[in-house]
Amino acid sequence: MSETTTRGIANLATKRRPDPKRMLARNRQDDEAPSSDTLTAAEPAPAQPSAPQPVAADKPKATRAEPSKPLYLQLARKEARLREDQLEALSVQAKRLQRAKGTAAGERITDNTLIRVAVDLLITRFDDLAGVTEEELRNSVIPPRGTR
Repeated sequence: MSETTTRGIANLATKRRPDPKRMLARNRQDDEAPSSDTLTAAEPAPAQPSAPQPVAADKPKATRAEPSKPLYLQLARKEARLREDQLEALSVQAKRLQRAKGTAAGERITDNTLIRVAVDLLITRFDDLAGVTEEELRNSVIPPRGTR
């Protein structure tokens, strides 16, 4: 049984809520602990939805720099909070696209794939961004529904 599993069971037994700061510290330790020599392409991608940190649009993509590593290990980790409707739409579309791809070779299409594509699209529209609220920013790059 792993140390993480043991800690989780201990928290359940004592009905103690986990401390988010301690959890983040453990995640950082876990991210730094394994060497790239011990990781293989067969390991699953992290289950948490995340998007890479935005980079300059004219900067070459580093995601293909080391083909020996799985793609998820080549990307920077970024946590984001999404609405339930966004999560559902991402999941539905990722599954639809993955099914349509069939057995064709290539990367798996996941929620994270679609988030990275959305960030790339937003980066191309930075000059159009205007506003001080999320709604204003959204409306500056996406026409409000019903006006398309």
